[in-house]
This record gives sequence, structure tokens and C-alpha cells, in this order.
Amino acid sequence: MRSSLLHTSVGRDAHTRTHTGWWAWLLQRVSGVLLVAYLFLHIAVISTSRSGEEGFDSALRIVQHPVLAALDIVLIAIVLYHAFNGVRVILFDMGIGIGQQAALFWSSVALTVIGTAIAAYLSIPLIVR
Repeated sequence: MRSSLLHTSVGRDAHTRTHTGWWAWLLQRVSGVLLVAYLFLHIAVISTSRSGEEGFDSALRIVQHPVLAALDIVLIAIVLYHAFNGVRVILFDMGIGIGQQAALFWSSVALTVIGTAIAAYLSIPLIVR
């Protein structure tokens, strides 16, 4: 005998995955993992300074390549999204804005896009020199 509660929760799980709250949750986790990966990569590059000036200069030449420098704009987007969505979650923890979850999610996305656009505008002349 199947419980009607069990049956409705299965349908609700499939439906929940399409809501903005689920996407906000997923993007927060993915951005967090990407930031941790970047941190380890950053530490690895900085650690090349232990091998001497030549090794560090070689590593810097690689990371200063225009393509990799342009990826810094992607890093800025990831950091901004993670931060703005984190503030959204903190507001929910304080009981603020719970009824406006979708609007706050889209606000955090809009602020991320605006911040990334500003960073790109300021960075592109430095990258394309």
C-alpha cells in the first residue's frame, strides 16, 4: 500500500527542481566548489616562488596570457554571484524576504551581471594592451 504522502512528495520533488530556489541552491554549491578549486590553483602558482625567481616568472608569464587574464572576469562573476546569493541566504536565515525568494535570486543575478560588466569594462583595456 502506497502512502499518498509519499506519492505527492515524489511529484513535488520533480516540480521543485524547476523552481528558482533549486537553481540558486545549485549555483551556490557550484560557485563554492569553483572558488575552492581556484584557491588551490592560486596557492600552486604562488608556491612556485619557492623554486626561485625564474620558476615564479615562468608561472606568471603563463597566467598573464590574455586568455587566462580574461578568465579573471569569469572569476569575478563567480565571486559576485556567490557573495550576493550568500547575502540572500543570510537574509532568509534572519527571516527576511522569505516570500520573495525568486525576486531576490534574480536581484542577485542582476547585481552579478552589472558587477561583472563593470569589471570587464575596466579590465579589458588592461588585458588587450
